[in-house]
Amino acid sequence: MIGRWLINKVLDPLPVWLQVALVLVVLSPIAWNYTFATKEAAFVLHNHTKRPISEAIVGDVWIGNAAAFNGYSTGSGVICCAEVEKDKVDVKWKHSVTQNQYESGFRGEDKAKEVLVPKRTDDDLYLHVHIYPDNAVRLFWSETMQSKFQVIRGKEARDNVIGKSG
Repeated sequence: MIGRWLINKVLDPLPVWLQVALVLVVLSPIAWNYTFATKEAAFVLHNHTKRPISEAIVGDVWIGNAAAFNGYSTGSGVICCAEVEKDKVDVKWKHSVTQNQYESGFRGEDKAKEVLVPKRTDDDLYLHVHIYPDNAVRLFWSETMQSKFQVIRGKEARDNVIGKSG
């Protein structure tokens, strides 16, 4: 009620053409943003390796960490949001170690790979980053937090998605 009164006090003395111009000035950036702006993506990290990932970065965006593959789960949480505008991005990750791996002599390692970004449909919101054994990395777009390759486990996932090795 107060807002309506205030708008009437401010807009009533102005000519109609100026009122229309003010409304267009206010609404134009909003319309431009919805029409032409690139859509941001949420990131989901999937670790198919036996080593934990302590940090993963896609381009310049930190996308989280993920526990070692335990036979059941490959995923981490969702990190939101950033734009993915390139055809190729650098994916960097740090392999950490579990206590047993550390006692066996394993140490942390920094890894990096340049990966093609697949085509994105208008409905795709989530960019799934799958890291497989042998440092294979694949990106997949999805409308949901579930990746079509999430249910495939470990080496079987790598062989089905990347191709049989050897």
